[in-house]
Amino acid sequence: MNALIDAANKAHIPVRNVSIQKLLYFAHASFLVHYRRPLVKGAFEAWEYGPVCRPIYDALKGYGRSEVTAPITRTDPFTGEVSELPLLQDAAAQRHIEHLMHVMGRATPSQLISLSHVEGGAWWIVWNKSKTGATVGNRIDDELTIATFGKLKVALKPPEMQEGLDEATPFAGD
Repeated sequence: MNALIDAANKAHIPVRNVSIQKLLYFAHASFLVHYRRPLVKGAFEAWEYGPVCRPIYDALKGYGRSEVTAPITRTDPFTGEVSELPLLQDAAAQRHIEHLMHVMGRATPSQLISLSHVEGGAWWIVWNKSKTGATVGNRIDDELTIATFGKLKVALKPPEMQEGLDEATPFAGD
């Protein structure tokens, strides 16, 4: 979602794909709770390092571990024409994203991963269910996100306690 990348750029906060994924999930989750409607049209999936919106991941995976600064574009499959995604027109959603970036944007990828892994949270439930039974693409549905959102309201650990964790290294501590 380009609104999140734009908010990070305006606040001079460097973000990578892993951080964008977690921040977008937290923005989506809190928007669901506060406005009772989704912020993101696509679904989030429970991946090893937390919630991921696959289309956003696919659009940003070329960055690897590098900072994402440019807006996400889309390519028309028939013409090959590249265009920017439409701008966010929802003022409440824009304010919500900017507020989230102000509050959580400087959290490290490790802190965001840790927060998304909170016991009893939506990611935790889907991830653990996938180990013992069938799930549909490890999809984290919005109803579960709303029901477990309160579990995410925990303090972030100091950066020195989380150093070194990102999507390219095993998660230690769960």
